[in-house]
Amino acid sequence: MNVADMERFHPQYRELHAELLARSFPVVAGQVMVAHRAILFTPGEAAAHRVAVAALADFPGVVATQEEQGFQLLRLGAVDLRIERHTEFTTFTAFAPQEGAPFAASAIDLLPEGWLDAIPGKILAAVEIASELVPAGEAGTAKTMERVLDCFGQERLVGGWVVERVASVWSHFRLDERGATRFLVQIHRLTSGRYGRLLQRLVEIENYRLAAMLSLPLAREVLPQVEALEARHVRLVERIGVMDDGDERVLLGDLTDLSLATERLQARCGSRFSLTDSYARILSARVRELHEEQVPGYQTLSEFFDRRLVQAWHACERAEAGLNALSERLQSTTGLLRTRVEVNLQSQNHLLLASVDRRAAAQLKLQHNVEGLSVVVLTYYLANLLKIALEGLKSTGLHFDSSLLVTLAIPLLGYGVWRAVRHARRENH
Repeated sequence: MNVADMERFHPQYRELHAELLARSFPVVAGQVMVAHRAILFTPGEAAAHRVAVAALADFPGVVATQEEQGFQLLRLGAVDLRIERHTEFTTFTAFAPQEGAPFAASAIDLLPEGWLDAIPGKILAAVEIASELVPAGEAGTAKTMERVLDCFGQERLVGGWVVERVASVWSHFRLDERGATRFLVQIHRLTSGRYGRLLQRLVEIENYRLAAMLSLPLAREVLPQVEALEARHVRLVERIGVMDDGDERVLLGDLTDLSLATERLQARCGSRFSLTDSYARILSARVRELHEEQVPGYQTLSEFFDRRLVQAWHACERAEAGLNALSERLQSTTGLLRTRVEVNLQSQNHLLLASVDRRAAAQLKLQHNVEGLSVVVLTYYLANLLKIALEGLKSTGLHFDSSLLVTLAIPLLGYGVWRAVRHARRENH
């Protein structure tokens, strides 16, 4: 086999290929407890997350893998700590054997004391997962469900059979004393690979559910502002319909202020709403991958999310759609006002051109009159000069009638002056 010539491959070929194998699912067996935290970070806090992980990797007895595609695994004795870096948050998921009753302990307590609390950022999602072994024949029975209800303080349960009834998942989605959402996984006939994938799906469901909800407070804040901007836009359009000539400048200023306010809202909210849509799609995919089946009398996760989350997501969609629609209408209104201004300018230009034409005609007429008068005046002066010249000749002894000669020369002088004036006008044009 020939050795591959890597120069022939795309510069990022290995990186793109490695993405397929990155963040592999955990492989677990037996009863385990899982503690998961997703911590939001700012750009300035991202480096601190890496420093904290590096510090933990240096603890005695800790075995750490190399970070690949944002994923790293640390083994601290019986605890496996999976670290995944995402665009907005870093997730820390601790897996440990469960030795007591469900939720009697937490895998997070097996990490070095205070280590997780020292990591900067705000916790976005907190999940505690416990497990118990339940024979497939006892799944969903009254006795089993009574025990599950005891685990959740007799609260109303959400859940059911998952992945072809090899397990059951239950929760009440109320926060415990640690501020975490609890899931109980009942193991019927789970293989280690399916078990690990199920646990990973549960923590991802919480991550993306809460990440998708981040824009809900923003949407609730923005919706009244959008309605107020739309009302301003309606009033502005009504003013355009009845405005007088010369009001365009004021209206254009008001329209510009309205457009700037809309653009500021879009710049503030656009990326958040886009992320919400992406997170919601991922959440829907993760829930579908559970392949839920309903236990009679209980609501499945997908039904619970559909009833409780859809309204919140619709609020985000309304806010985003309202901003986009308002922006498009403002562009249309700007075009309408621009057309109105152009029509007014064309009308003014037409009147101005007509005025210029009238002035040009009057100027041309005046020019003709001036030229006629100039011919008369110049002819008069030339005739006088000719008469003076003839009188001078008579003083030398010549005998002729100077008045007669001047009279006969006047037509010739007038014609010559007229030709000279016409030639000069043609040269100027």
